[in-house]
Amino acid sequence: MLRQLFFAHTRVLFRQRNLSLQQPSKNPAAVQARSYSSAPPKADLDKEIEHITDLATVARDEMDFAEESRNSVYYNDDKQAAHKAVDEMALAYKELLERLSAEDKKTIETRIGMRIKEIQSAYEIMTLNDLED
Repeated sequence: MLRQLFFAHTRVLFRQRNLSLQQPSKNPAAVQARSYSSAPPKADLDKEIEHITDLATVARDEMDFAEESRNSVYYNDDKQAAHKAVDEMALAYKELLERLSAEDKKTIETRIGMRIKEIQSAYEIMTLNDLED
């Protein structure tokens, strides 16, 4: 019981802390500049990689929360949060790759591509485990 309360409290604090990571910029100039630029400058690219890495961390943590709450009343909500986090991470990664040159794509895939695929695969396995239960 104490463990479940601890994880529920930790989950709330973690989600509050990461809201700023998950909310897109409301600045139209930033969105417009991002939409029309073909390849971001090196500093912006590093910043976007860091953002995707943060999203990957959130997705992994949400999946861990879901696994820890398996067979409890929190599981469905935790699994939905994990699904949302994995989708958000995958979308950000895909959008970044679409804007990059072939050379930059290789660099990005080398730096974070394997981690993205690993998280997506782990989520699929978690979903398959639900079907077996």
